[in-house]
Amino acid sequence: MSSRCGEKSVYRAFRECALVCGFSLAAQLLPLAASAQSQSAAPHPQSPQGQCAALPLPQLLAGAQMARVPGPIESRVRVLAGGQSVKVQVLAPDSKEVYCARFEGDGTAARVVEVVEVKAPQDDRKRVELTLRMPEVAFGWHRPRQLVVASFPLDEKGTLKTESPGAYAAQEFPVSNGGFCMLISLAVVLVAYIAAVLALGKVGGGYSWDPVYLTSDSKDKASLAQFQIFFFTLIVLWLLTFIALRTGMLSDISLDVLLLLGISAAGTVGSKVADSMKKRLSYENWAWLRNRDWLTTYESGIGQAPDVKRARWGDLLKTDGDFDIYSFQLAVFSIVVAYSLVTSGVDQLATFEIPANLKGLLGLSNVVYIGGKAISPNSVGELDRKLTDLRRAELDWLSLVVGAVTPLSDKKAKFAAATAAAPKESQAYMTLAREIARMLKGIYGKDGTKFKGEPIADDELMPAFP
Repeated sequence: MSSRCGEKSVYRAFRECALVCGFSLAAQLLPLAASAQSQSAAPHPQSPQGQCAALPLPQLLAGAQMARVPGPIESRVRVLAGGQSVKVQVLAPDSKEVYCARFEGDGTAARVVEVVEVKAPQDDRKRVELTLRMPEVAFGWHRPRQLVVASFPLDEKGTLKTESPGAYAAQEFPVSNGGFCMLISLAVVLVAYIAAVLALGKVGGGYSWDPVYLTSDSKDKASLAQFQIFFFTLIVLWLLTFIALRTGMLSDISLDVLLLLGISAAGTVGSKVADSMKKRLSYENWAWLRNRDWLTTYESGIGQAPDVKRARWGDLLKTDGDFDIYSFQLAVFSIVVAYSLVTSGVDQLATFEIPANLKGLLGLSNVVYIGGKAISPNSVGELDRKLTDLRRAELDWLSLVVGAVTPLSDKKAKFAAATAAAPKESQAYMTLAREIARMLKGIYGKDGTKFKGEPIADDELMPAFP
């Protein structure tokens, strides 16, 4: 039965992962498809680019001997993105000439590269920046292609003067396929996800693929702050990997993306600090409980094995079991920002910007989310204060009865003698002890304390008599 449940959970996790990956792949490939469709319309035959497309390849390559300004092609990226627009620089005798480009290599026929834009030189090197619309290459790893660029003046009829080329440049570049790079980058994210699953270790009889459980706290409760930073990290990893494969360069990260990760990290840290301040006993009181075996949780366990089902998606939007509108607000706007980041494009990670008001809203949502945790009812804090009172009551009682109980060896006899010697102090201690025992059972469960049965017996509450 458990193996079937494990198989279903794995299947469900893979189905969810497939849906997310499919959505992300579509978000990136649809713009590529739209771009490819817009490229399919051939330029007018009489236009300069139409004449470039009709120019025979040998005539274009002849520019190597006749060009006035031969030189290399410079690019800020090591790999050209097939099916996308890229920018290169070449020496320019005259930026007003018509630039023709061709793509060849790997034994395939030469393909026309459309020159979309020509920018006049802005420095003393007299280089023009060309925006080229690259043809797509076959699915697979980067293919080496020879990029040839030549410029020609126009005569008075607007016809290319192919017999007097101005600039000529040729350079071999690897060219990437968008779909293949997308697939590999998603595989890298999946490997990172698997590494997180393996790092968590086995839960029960197998591994948990549930992202909510992966980011849950030590009590298997869903954590919105940890969930947020986990998935923002996976998104940035995916984009960095995709851009590195697509262009051969490691992309920079904009300040807004760093701020986004910082806000998520601050929310995680703040949430942990708030939980620690509210749900942690002082060391003295914790040691007192442990020395008397009143509290067994975190030492011998609470009697419950880790359970994936305790981490629920709905708990991401709850605080102490109640729906939290601030958690909902943080989750909604995080999804909007994540979607914008995913669909920002290949070259936008370094320049990705979040509107100032939205950044403020995300930061405010995190502050309110942490504040909500900080001001929620603090039952552990109340327990800690009562434990301090109990320790004081114990000392007051024992200081009055030490002479009466020391000669005795039986614990029950000691208790009876101590009660008879100081009945008022005995009553004060036992009343507090019984109240704290019930608080311990309410907070940590009966399996996290020594008090298993009902009612709680007096001999379970006795102090450590000398």
